[in-house]
Parts: sequence; structure tokens; C-alpha cells
Amino acid sequence: MKKICSISLAIAMVLSVLSGCSTGTSSASSGTAASSAASSAGSATAKQKVVNVWAWDVEYNIPVMKEAARRYEAKHPDVKINVTEYAYDDITQKINTILSSGVNDGLPEIMLSEDANVQKYITSYPGAFRDMTNDVDFSRFASYKVKVLTSKDHVYGVPFDIGTEGLFYREDYLKKAGYTAADLTDITWDKYIEIGKKVKQATGKSMLTLDPSSMTIMRDFMQSSGTWYFTPDGKINIANNPAINEGVRVYKELLSSGIVKLTSGWGEMASALNKGDVASIVTGCWIVPTITAEKSQSGLWRVTRMPRLNISGGTNYGNRGGSNWLVLKNAPNSDVVADFLNEVFAKDVDFYDTILTKIGAIGAYQPANGSETYKKPVAFFGNEPIWSNFAEWAQKVPPISVGVYSDEADSFMATGVGDVVKNNTDIHKMLLSVEDQLKSQIQ
Repeated sequence: MKKICSISLAIAMVLSVLSGCSTGTSSASSGTAASSAASSAGSATAKQKVVNVWAWDVEYNIPVMKEAARRYEAKHPDVKINVTEYAYDDITQKINTILSSGVNDGLPEIMLSEDANVQKYITSYPGAFRDMTNDVDFSRFASYKVKVLTSKDHVYGVPFDIGTEGLFYREDYLKKAGYTAADLTDITWDKYIEIGKKVKQATGKSMLTLDPSSMTIMRDFMQSSGTWYFTPDGKINIANNPAINEGVRVYKELLSSGIVKLTSGWGEMASALNKGDVASIVTGCWIVPTITAEKSQSGLWRVTRMPRLNISGGTNYGNRGGSNWLVLKNAPNSDVVADFLNEVFAKDVDFYDTILTKIGAIGAYQPANGSETYKKPVAFFGNEPIWSNFAEWAQKVPPISVGVYSDEADSFMATGVGDVVKNNTDIHKMLLSVEDQLKSQIQ
């Protein structure tokens, strides 16, 4: 009976997904995702080859892909590229449901995937994604982004944007506390905490926001130190990982220092920045549009390299977020996609200039980084050339292998780190426990 129910549920889920998909046009299914769906204008003719794209974020990813589609369609009138917006979770559910069912109908040609999820897709569904190794010159992309897409020396997909991290700070607050730009450049996290305490004393402002339910900052510690929860061959690498041990110590110190404003979710974090409640934030370069949304703060912000862990291998270069375009091998027109992605995302410098200027998106395509657009000063950040800085820092981010079970590791780490902060639990014992729990979960 359990098997029959499971099969029935799977069939129902597949039918539900297929009802909202089309191999020839772009449409959203009913429900929450449908209310936010946005597709490119116009319909395909009978003679056109249709490419369907699934992505999230109508302010960022969607307009980027629509710009790419406009450029390609202008040169290839026999191709119609439909771009449909779904919520991130909806894309994940739809793709997993279809691929696990073994049914190819309803698949898009292209889907957007965050860096951390690529390996899980490739490993869970071998043969489902197109091998792009010979379709694109990947030597022209940031190496750490190519690493994300690589499995057994084959590259699946094309890198899109980067999430190069920086230390964004309010120059007026730091100046009031007696600090200059040089004082914040290439510092350790311990120095950052020290500065934060003096800023709090001088201005009454917290140094940063932190969401205690998220392990994003732990990922920052690891990425900038060239390591992760797992070794490149997939073995758990937590209890004896210097970056994780030091990272938990720094995390505890941050919370006990009194310089943190606790927030929950994106909205509270953004509000703290725009209201001037915090003096800085360490995050990816995609935060720029959020900071610049508060026009009254123009000229007050600056950005330098992120803090580093005080360990061997610790660097001031990290990456948070960023995404890639994966190609579904068995979708109807996947052959057209290789040429499309290669022509626009792997060759067109003017395209990258356009999405930087209009959307604030920094691509992983390195030849674009030397354009005059990237070199232009940004008045909001004291006329610093922040885009060329981020592009330069991206080349120094340590490449890592994130493995398949990062989300599971995050979950156990969040609980364990909470115990360290609240109950002063021994860090190494906590990490040993996390390893045991993770082994039980994934084995």
C-alpha cells in the first residue's frame, strides 16, 4: 500500500508540473509561482526553434537573460527564446520532480542554478545535463566558477555572475571612530571585531547584521580559506578543519562582542543598511543595488577587501552566491542552446557592459572586466571604481569543491554553533558531533 501511494503521489506531482510547462511556449503553472511568472514578449512562429529558460528574480536574473535573448534573436530569427520567472523553490521542485520521474517532457532547455546546488544536480541526475566542455572556452571565465560546474573533468553549464565579497562600510561612521580606509584594508576578523567595538562606542551603531539561523558567514570563512565541509573527493572535512574551528571561534566572538545587530531574513538586513543602523556589511557584490537604493547615503559608503581568518591559507578574497546556466540535455532544442550561451555569455563584452550598467550584474567572463565601463568611478562609493575592483578580486578567490550535502551540513552546524554560543560548548566536541550527525544523514 505504501508503494502504491508513493507511485500515485509521484504521478500526481509529475502531472502537476507538466500542466504548467510547455516545450514550445513559456508559461507558468497556477499557484504562488504563477502569480510572479514573467515571460519574454511575443510568441514563436511555426518555423522557429524554441528555447525555454527558467530563472528567478524579476529585477536581476530575468532582465539579464532577456537581454541575452534579444541579442541572439536579432542575429538568429529562426530561434525564439522564452524566459519564465519562477520562485527559486519552485524551480528546484519542478526540476527534481521531472528528472526523478524519468520523463523528459516539460523540461526547459536552460535553468538557473546557484553555485552551491550545481554538484547536487549533476550527481543526482547523471546524464540529464549537457556536457559543455567542448562548446565554450572556459579558460576565459573565473576559475573558481568553472570549478563549481566541473565533474570528472567535464564542465556542465556556463558561469553567469559572480558574488565576489567585499567589506562595505560607512566612511562617516568609521571616521568618527578614528579609522581610515587603510585601517580596514586586508585585516583579520579579530581586527574587524576590535574596530567594531570602537565604532559602537563612538557612534552607537552596530558593526554588522547577522542572522543566527543562517550559516552563510561560516561559508564565507571556508570559501576565503580555500576549504569546505567536504574534501574534493567527497569526504567529510569538519572536525579537523582549521577554517571551521577558527570560524566558530570568530562567530562566537562576534556575538559576544556586542557589535552585532541580529536580523532575520533579507528584509530586516536591507532595512538595517538603508536606515543607517549598521556601520558595515561583509557580503557579495550583488548587494550594491540594495545599498544604493537609499539615495540619501550617496557618497558615504566605501568598499574594500573582506576580512580573513588568522590561519594558514586564510585570504581576503571570497565569494558569496552567484549562479550559472545549466543546459537540460534531453530538452527539445538543447542543441541550439550551446551556440546561444557561447555567442552571448562567452564572447559578447558589450553584453556584460550593458547588464553591469543597467542591472548591476558582474559576470564571470574575465575579458569583460577590462572594459571602460568597469573602470568608471561610482559616485555613491566616493568615486571609487568598485566594479573593476570586484572583477580583480574575483580572480583571487580560492577555487573549492562544495560537494553535494552542503545544505545538510549547514543545518547541523547552525544547531551546533548555537550551543557553543549559548552554552559555551567545547568547539571541537561540537564539530565531532556534527560530523557524526552528518554521516548518519547522508549514508
